[in-house]
Amino acid sequence: MMDLRLGLRQLLRSPGFTLLAILTLALGIGANTATFSVLNGIMFKLLPYPEIAQLDRIYRATAQNRDGSISPADFLEFQRAKDAYGDVAAYAIGEASLSEPGQPAEMAHAARSSANLLSLLRMQPQLGRDFREGEDTPGNDRVVILSQRTWRNRFGLDPRVIGRTIRIDGEPHEVIGVMPEAFNDWRHLGSVDFFRPLAFTAEQASDRTGANLRVLGRRLSARSQAETTGFIANFGARLAKEFPEANAASTCRSEPLQEAVRARNGRVVLFMLVGLSLFVLLIACSNLANLLLARTMSRAREFAVRAALGASRMQLLRPLIAEALLLAMAGGVAAIFVAMWARDWLAMRSTGDNGEQVFLPIDLRVLGWAFFASLITALAFGIAPALFALRLNLTETLKSGGRGTTGGRGHRRFRQILIIGQFALAMVLLTGAGVFINGLRDLNERRAGWESTNLTTGTILLPAGKYPDAEKITAFHRLTSQRLAALPGVASASISTFAPFFPWPDTRKFLVQGRERPETGREPAAMVNNVGPGYFETYGTRVLSGRAFHDRDTATSTKVFIISQNTARGLFGNEDPIGRRIAQTEGDNVRWGEVVGVVRDVETNVDDPTTVHYQIYQPLEQEPRRQNEIAVRTNGVAPATLVESIRTTMTELDPDLPVRQLQPADATIERANYQTAVLRDMLTAFGLLGLGLASLGIYGVIARTMAQREGEFAIRLALGACIKDISRIVLGSGVKLALLGSAFGLIGAVGITRLLAANSPNMRMNSLPVLIGTTLLLIAIALLASWLPARRARKVEMMSLLRAE
Repeated sequence: MMDLRLGLRQLLRSPGFTLLAILTLALGIGANTATFSVLNGIMFKLLPYPEIAQLDRIYRATAQNRDGSISPADFLEFQRAKDAYGDVAAYAIGEASLSEPGQPAEMAHAARSSANLLSLLRMQPQLGRDFREGEDTPGNDRVVILSQRTWRNRFGLDPRVIGRTIRIDGEPHEVIGVMPEAFNDWRHLGSVDFFRPLAFTAEQASDRTGANLRVLGRRLSARSQAETTGFIANFGARLAKEFPEANAASTCRSEPLQEAVRARNGRVVLFMLVGLSLFVLLIACSNLANLLLARTMSRAREFAVRAALGASRMQLLRPLIAEALLLAMAGGVAAIFVAMWARDWLAMRSTGDNGEQVFLPIDLRVLGWAFFASLITALAFGIAPALFALRLNLTETLKSGGRGTTGGRGHRRFRQILIIGQFALAMVLLTGAGVFINGLRDLNERRAGWESTNLTTGTILLPAGKYPDAEKITAFHRLTSQRLAALPGVASASISTFAPFFPWPDTRKFLVQGRERPETGREPAAMVNNVGPGYFETYGTRVLSGRAFHDRDTATSTKVFIISQNTARGLFGNEDPIGRRIAQTEGDNVRWGEVVGVVRDVETNVDDPTTVHYQIYQPLEQEPRRQNEIAVRTNGVAPATLVESIRTTMTELDPDLPVRQLQPADATIERANYQTAVLRDMLTAFGLLGLGLASLGIYGVIARTMAQREGEFAIRLALGACIKDISRIVLGSGVKLALLGSAFGLIGAVGITRLLAANSPNMRMNSLPVLIGTTLLLIAIALLASWLPARRARKVEMMSLLRAE
């Protein structure tokens, strides 16, 4: 306690040093703690379901997708075999319109689930009840359970919501329950606004091709994970044998649900972030070590006097260790506030379209990590400078006078190694941030195969109650295209299932007429987009050969396709594809169709690459859908000016029709990449922190060293040196350290660039300009940090310093 009190008094006597050390540690430990809270919230925190260890996610695995969903008929097969495994439930997530009398319709994230989903998860509604037996049959399924978020945001936490009737997809539904807040875990089902029962018709119950169900299982307590894995694999093999047309070349697999919610690609990124935050902490710690070492050397005469008076080694060490512990603990406490601020910032930046946030609690595990980081910081980087006091030469230190010492060659080399390490780590951080910023900018600005100039887009979802069949859907599409094209300032308008700048989730297998049929399950796969007349004109996609779709391509006309350049090369080589015939190999209504056109390839603008590169278009009227993208190209006016008139037109067509993200296409792309932008911002923060701390470190060390070398400079001046020589010594030492640090940092910079490129293959990581710019920036910062102490060295009062010496 005496040492702690002495250490506290010493720190209070140097408030500038103390505040600088605490701020440095707060930023270093805070950045590391904030990143660990992200890792903790995603990787370590358990889902809110009781007995989570018994829950599995079940997949249908194929050569194209090992995490595929399961068809209704296959799910029902699982349910019939549940006695040998355990309980099985399924759900499908999609979009639905939600409206109330007197309020505009909204597009919501909805889920249809089997009636036993909540009981399988061991979760019960906070208000109301769960689905009952029989409510999963057509006609009895118009009941809904709201999420806590929807209850709060749309109904103001009104308990009288139970029993209220709301309109979903244009049909009345009774609210029967509200889920608890704990169910809103953003990693699994947290984005869902409400649940409705899965109600299979006879046709749907026999469908083995429409794989759209996500299946969960709660295995029997007597079954081990290994037994479950074997049972699921054998069950998939049986399905492939009994139903080869739909399940050939596929199998089934399972993994624990807790593991399934952890994104595989995200794991590498998370651990990379933790590693980079450790770099920030190392820079902060080396700053602390340099500050403490310089402070210890300035007190060398004090320690020499104490040693001469009989102080033991431990008596010399204990006050210094106490100071390091006090600084580390104060920095750790301040770091908690930094981590809390980072948590709130991350929640704000990650808010989804429906208000769902990524909330990362500061729990005991995170607090323990902060305490551990603080303790390691104190021990690793506080004791090393304290050991300097044990190596003092009493006689020479006492002779040196009251100005302290710069230490021996070993001490100077230690300080230089710390500075070089700081700049090397800063090089890695800045390069990672710069490369990722460059890649994300390229991703947002990429317009390969289409044009975003003067383009407004939005998503619509036709209510199933009003548009039950293809005829009504097609009539609405025609009327919508006509109304939008007639608006003042509109050059063209179109409707399609997907926009060109997002991945098309509809992937199908195709055959080419006249070619030998591939082995089942090995057919070429293509992403399919259903588009209306005017689509290619509206999006600016050039037709290279053949023709575009027109109004005569209807449900009763000959089936036609338009393929992309890459698809034409892959399917037909150097042959002319116009007039050739292809067919889908899945679906009940398989018809051969004629290729009538070839268009440019388009590239997605989000960091979600797919292994499927073929692109095929078919007329929207030949396969109409309820959820579509509308696109309007303006004629010489800003696209944002037409948003309200487009929204008014859509409301006049159908007041129950929600339009989501009606805005310029550029804004939609930027919003779609907001999660990637969060990663960019975190990398940028790490880079700036590393640069700031490294700059502070080199400035502090050189300033303190120059102050302790003032006597040496006075002697140099007395022997004939000029001011420029002194400035050259100061500037040269700083730039030399920065160059060495940058050279060592290049190795890590190349590594972080390759790591980012491997985990974001859809982003183009051009590292050479970033590496050059980062090196020049570090040298410039080192020059500035060295120039400030050099100014002081130029003002040395030679005579007074020589008298002191």
